[in-house]
Amino acid sequence: MGKNRALKGKTIDKNREADKKIKKIEEEIKNKIDVLKTQRSGVLCYPFFLGGISMSPSLVDDIYEDIRDKCKDCDGRLDVILDSGGGDIDSAYNLALLLQRVGHRELNFIIPRWAKSAATLLACSGNCILMSPVAELGPVDPQITELNPLEGRLEQFSPLHIDSTLDLIRSEFENGNEKLAKGLLERLQFPLTLGSFRKSLDIGRQYLIRLLSSRMYPSPEDSQKVKEIANRLTEGYADHGFCIKIEEAKAIGLKVKELTGNELDIVWEIHKLNKERRKIEKQKEEEKVMDMIRNLPPGLIDKLPQDIQKKLRSIISEE
Repeated sequence: MGKNRALKGKTIDKNREADKKIKKIEEEIKNKIDVLKTQRSGVLCYPFFLGGISMSPSLVDDIYEDIRDKCKDCDGRLDVILDSGGGDIDSAYNLALLLQRVGHRELNFIIPRWAKSAATLLACSGNCILMSPVAELGPVDPQITELNPLEGRLEQFSPLHIDSTLDLIRSEFENGNEKLAKGLLERLQFPLTLGSFRKSLDIGRQYLIRLLSSRMYPSPEDSQKVKEIANRLTEGYADHGFCIKIEEAKAIGLKVKELTGNELDIVWEIHKLNKERRKIEKQKEEEKVMDMIRNLPPGLIDKLPQDIQKKLRSIISEE
């Protein structure tokens, strides 16, 4: 009991110290953002740092509240520093329209490191995308997560894989490998919903066309270019994690600029500070989990599977 009390006190001290560090980092980020605002002719800069958090309907509410508070003095020009791995594409589209309303005169996205998947769609809602030398965008093919009924586990896949799978089955039939083809067909997951999964690519394409047409390429003369960019981002890459660097982004037609000089230095400092903040926040969360493990009733641990018991007791004994 005494040991647990001492450990709890130690955890409280660690959390206080972590909170102090986080507060200091946030102040430094704010100061850097103010410097960037001055560097970019007074354009209001909004930090959109999601880290490991996915865009979701509930996040739309949070961002809306935050923007109402922080963007009151926006004169219709807005820079958004974007750090996100993506998330729900409908939520990304909603947020894109919100940011366009705030930056109704001009909207630019600054990418220090990455804006993947649905975050790429978000970045396509601006007039221009500013990227560091190591920044990357990604394909906008939606990722489907479904339960595999044959193996009882969740699986993630891209609708792009559907066509290649069907082509493989078709090829086996045509080459006389009927037994193999039927075996593959029997293992085909979600056969009745494949059409709806494939249709999700059209949703991403339509969102991209609408956003690109509203800011980056508003002229009707550019409608074909917009469609080509949307097609490339939704169906032009074999893997969802494909790294689209600045040269590739330019090649497919996006309006992008490379960050250089003082702007690059400031943006990269902001990125490093945010990375350090996320690291401290992660350590805090891990400490919370450890605290919960320490306080598990012994009787409850005894009821758990042997392998889990062993791991938990190993963790507790190391404290």
